[in-house]
Amino acid sequence: MGSTTLTRSLLVDVSLMGIVTDALGTAVAGTGTYDDNELGKGVKMAAASYVAVAVGDQIEGIVNTVEPGVRNTGFSWGGIQTRGRALATVGAAQSSVMAVGDLVCASIPVADGTAGLVLVQSDGTGYVAPTEFLWRCIRIVSGTGAAGDSVLLERI
Repeated sequence: MGSTTLTRSLLVDVSLMGIVTDALGTAVAGTGTYDDNELGKGVKMAAASYVAVAVGDQIEGIVNTVEPGVRNTGFSWGGIQTRGRALATVGAAQSSVMAVGDLVCASIPVADGTAGLVLVQSDGTGYVAPTEFLWRCIRIVSGTGAAGDSVLLERI
């Protein structure tokens, strides 16, 4: 019999992803609404919606879906993944290589309206070790874990 190699991946039961539906963005007329460019980006809870994370923020969830149109006086609407696994990119603020097992926070984010995955870091500029919303690196997908490389995160 041949051997089988296990590679950690996104293949997990969707029911384990903890998708919640909520308002997204800031509901400012003409700006602050979400579209498909925000898929895969990190968010945090605000008073009336989930908004984009800033460098050093804990990642409360990752945008999973964005519905067309607006609700609740101008907010976008969609799904936020709060558990499970997600792909991410090591952010430019990472000063050393990220390693499997590192806890991450948000790095300098991709601009609103620009496609890209959540940018994360486990050290460097603005880094504050997460204490409540714990996402950790479970696999270096591409490269060595340096800025710009792809990693797989898991919420613990």
